[in-house]
Amino acid sequence: MNKKVTMLELAKIARVDISTVSRALNNSPVVKESTRRRIQRIADEIGYAVNAPASSLRRKSARAIGMVIPLDQEAEQTMSDPFYLEMVGAVSQAAADLDYDLVVTVPRDARQVAERRLLNTGRADGIIVIGQAARIERLNELAEVHSNFVVWGGRIKRAKYTTVGSDNVKGGHIATSHLLERGARRILFLGDPDLPEVKLRYDGFLKAQKEAGISHDPSYLLRMNFGGRTTYNQVLDFLRAGNKIDGIFASSDLLANSAIHALVAKGLSVPGDVRVVGYDNIGQASMMTPPLTTVSQNISQGGQMMVELLLAKLEGEKVNSRFTKTELIVRDSA
Repeated sequence: MNKKVTMLELAKIARVDISTVSRALNNSPVVKESTRRRIQRIADEIGYAVNAPASSLRRKSARAIGMVIPLDQEAEQTMSDPFYLEMVGAVSQAAADLDYDLVVTVPRDARQVAERRLLNTGRADGIIVIGQAARIERLNELAEVHSNFVVWGGRIKRAKYTTVGSDNVKGGHIATSHLLERGARRILFLGDPDLPEVKLRYDGFLKAQKEAGISHDPSYLLRMNFGGRTTYNQVLDFLRAGNKIDGIFASSDLLANSAIHALVAKGLSVPGDVRVVGYDNIGQASMMTPPLTTVSQNISQGGQMMVELLLAKLEGEKVNSRFTKTELIVRDSA
């Protein structure tokens, strides 16, 4: 083969995950002898060669992955947010499977350059950044001098770095299409389109309505960040102003849950009067009242993807951004 085969491609051909390939090629006793031989045989057949310089560097590495979680302090976001807890869990499990430790850092504000510090001090071999709001240009600058990082978030055209995340436009489209199919016509959008991922979800929201021949009223957008501290009051104020709605698409499950509480406080039923769809599919979504219809980002899959792509980068391979499986989970709220 003229084209250099990557570890990711080898894993795909062998029908195993990249961690199994890495261990098999390094003769790890964790991998069954039969599996190790099969992977090594396939590697020989397709001409895969271990990147020796990269492997040497890894043997001298910190055996640690850095994880940067830039919380929005103004939105009063905290690490207790279920989304962040589930993401940390997904990444830590994927890292542990590869015998890597996880170093988590939470910058106090957007001016802190936690990413570069982790890489330059040698505390981590590579890093994963959760979110890119207010950091796109900084991450682009980092990409010019460092390649060993992966970012969770929407795929932005001007981004020069590797991202993993849901197909946000698709997510917004399937959520809104579901509401339309269930008869909703006056749909309220909750979220701030100035945030990269929300902008893409809003694009999908508008696309679905346009395809259905429905003109979106711009006033049916309530701007709020993921912290959602004021969601309850904003939705109540919107309804008290006399606005009529029969559907809500919230850009996160937490926003959706707060909105449902506001609807109930106003004497409206869900889904009888208003159908509600969220985004994320956090573990609590199925236990909300009513159980929340939402778009799943497949957080667990995302954590594994980010670690695998980062490992490939540490091996000197060139990788591409990837989407997680993005699907609508239909429950009782819509």
